[in-house]
Parts: sequence; C-alpha cells; structure tokens
Amino acid sequence: MAANFEKISDVVSNGIVPVTKYRSTETGLTVCLAQVEGPLVNGYFVLATEAHDDDGLPHTLEHLIFLGSEEYPFKGVLDMLANRCLAQGTNAWTDTDHTCYTVMTAGSQGFINLMPIYLDHVLYPTLTDAGYTTEVHHVNGEGEDAGVVYCEMQGRENAGESRCHLAMLRKMYPGHCGYKSETGGIMSNLRTTTSNEKVRNYHRDFYRPENLCLIITGKVAPEEVFKALEPFEQKIKSKGALPPHVRPWQSAVPPLPEKVVETVLYPSDDESNGMIYLAWRGPRAQDMYRMSAVMILLEYLTDTSVAPLQRDFVELSDAYCSKVRYSIIEAKASCLYLKFENVPKAKLGDINGRTFTLLAKLSNGTEEIDMERMSSVIHRRILEALNHMEDSPHETFAFMCIGDFLYDDTEVEVSDGSFVSLSLNDFLYNVIEE
Repeated sequence: MAANFEKISDVVSNGIVPVTKYRSTETGLTVCLAQVEGPLVNGYFVLATEAHDDDGLPHTLEHLIFLGSEEYPFKGVLDMLANRCLAQGTNAWTDTDHTCYTVMTAGSQGFINLMPIYLDHVLYPTLTDAGYTTEVHHVNGEGEDAGVVYCEMQGRENAGESRCHLAMLRKMYPGHCGYKSETGGIMSNLRTTTSNEKVRNYHRDFYRPENLCLIITGKVAPEEVFKALEPFEQKIKSKGALPPHVRPWQSAVPPLPEKVVETVLYPSDDESNGMIYLAWRGPRAQDMYRMSAVMILLEYLTDTSVAPLQRDFVELSDAYCSKVRYSIIEAKASCLYLKFENVPKAKLGDINGRTFTLLAKLSNGTEEIDMERMSSVIHRRILEALNHMEDSPHETFAFMCIGDFLYDDTEVEVSDGSFVSLSLNDFLYNVIEE
C-alpha cells in the first residue's frame, strides 16, 4: 500500500466481496475498492455537488468535462483513449446531490492506464468559452435556441412527470435547500443567467480532491491503483494549497411546517386524465433500519393486485387510477412519495382523502396488516437484493459506496437500539403513524 493512503474501513459484503475504503493523507482523495469477481473493471468517479438555483451548473459542468483537459485539450480524446483501453467510451450522470463519471474496461490494465487521464479531465478541464457556447446554449443559424444541454432539458422540462416532481420537491424542501433545485437547469436560466464564469466558479468550489471519491469495482490490486495515482497526486500538490473545503450537504434541512396542496398544470394531448403525487418526509439516509422499514411498508401497500392501495384504487370496476407506485428519494431528510397515474379528471380530488382513510385504518388497527404477506414481501426483497449483488454487482456496490461517501457522518450518535426490541408488527404500525 502506498504510504500516503490510509485504510479507513473494510468489510466483506455478504461474506463474499471485500470492500475497502482508503483516503489520501496528502490530498484528501478517497478510494473505495470492491473486489467484484469477473473480467470487467468499473470506475465511478463521484463528487458531492450542491446547487441552490436552477442554473443547471452541475449538469452543464458534467457536459463540459468531456471537452478536454490541461494535458489533453481536445474534444473526443478521452473516448478515443478509452476505446484503446478496452472500454466502450465514457459516461456520466448528474443527480441532485452528486455527479458521477463512469467507465468500464475489460481487464484492470486498461483501467489503470485510463484512470489518470480521466481524472485530469475531471479536475483540470479546459472550460473554454467556445466549448460552453457550443455544448450548453447558443442561437443557431435559423434563430432557434440550441446546444446539447439546452435541447436535453427542452425535451423533458414541460413533461407532466417532470413538472409535478419538481413542484413536489419545491414544497417538500422549503427555504434555503439544495434538494429543491433543478440541477439539470431550466430553459429560461440556461438562456439568461447561466454562464461559463459561473461554471468555472462552481468547478473551483466542488471539483477538488477532498470532494472526490474513486469507486472501483472489479479485480484490481490496491497497490496498482495507488501507483497510478501517485503522479496525479503530485500534480495536485504542484497546484498549491486550495481554500478551506466546506463539505456539501452539511446544512440542516428546513422543517416542513404544514400540509401543502399544490395544483400543477402541464401540456398534454389527453385532458381527461391527470396524476397525483402524495409525499412525506422520511428518515435520514443514514438510518438504514427505518429506511428499509418504510421501503418494505410501501412495497406492501403497492405491490401486486392484493396490495391495499392496488385493491382500493386500481382493481375496481370504476378505477381511480391505472397504476400506483412508490419511490424514495434518499437524502439528509428523505422523501417518500406515492404516484397515482392516469387518474380520471373527475376523481383527482378524491385520491388524497381516500388514501389517508386507508392509512388511518391500517394505523388504528381497523384493517390489520397481513403479517404472512408482509413476511413474503420481506423475503422477496431479500432475494432481490441477493440477486442484484449477483446479477449487477458493480452497480450495487457503487451505489452503496456513493451513499456512504455523501452522507457518512462519523459524528452521528449511534442509536440505543430501543426500537429494535419492538415486534415487527408494532414497529410497522409505528412507522405508519409517523
């Protein structure tokens, strides 16, 4: 092991896959290695990113990273070199709380060769004005707004799902909170307030080694990774000291003061149906026990035709909707929501009351939770988790490591475990009441 990388933690996941976390004592760079069996090596280069406006700076920066770096100042060089390292190009995504750059190679040697080049693009991109104009927003010869980022957001900004989801986040996270921002950028901002200067400042604030985690899944020796990183760490140190680092997502999330009802209009070819989102604040992302409990409970409420919500809303001769599904946004203060699709216009006002009537019955015991079915739901989720680890191990371990990197808090007090003593039945009833 390189002298400047210290081991932070290690665990053998599911008794099979060793996962080890390291941190550089010189630059603060974090490395997570998951020794997944197989010929493929995946890299996920993750940065915690936070935005408090709709300028889309995380998203625009993600696109501009691929236009060249200090040592490779040309567009397309990274993908060309990636292909020579037995990779199928590179990719990236922008989420509300992080940005991730990915690559997958056949064998470890190609990954080791490509990693420093990729990191040079991430931490030291060119960010030219010409590249910004072409990639983000410009007016073409026909007088139309254009740009890769602009057209991408144009394709989804006014979709019903996007408008309802954004409106839900605006109400769920009031006040000064990054979770309610449209990190992809909205069209009016991309045209007017977003600028390359803002992108450069955003890169300076968030794209720094202390805020970068390299998640590597596959059969790669730690010594090879550290050896490949050594010249790059020397380059980082040669740039001089950086201003003090403020870790993103450390501010308290403002409380949700009261129940909020919002009506959202959106363009549609069919005016006879709509959709309903019902959302609640959930546990912290770190509270894995309660996060797992609410996930199981939502699964119980929505999965299969015998689920209470499916029974009362879908499996009727005069249905209230065509589908009910749930989703969980993991965050410092998570968001749990139900989505009712294709609700007849005349019944849009009935969904809220009917849902809470059902939840009240489950909470006060008027309708008992079917613990036999609950056991089946839990068992199936366990099998699905094991299947994900076997079928998609790279993605499974990467997302676990991303969550740890973003929200691991060594100062959080360990729970006294008092709720563990509750029976499963009592615990689930308490979750419904909360």
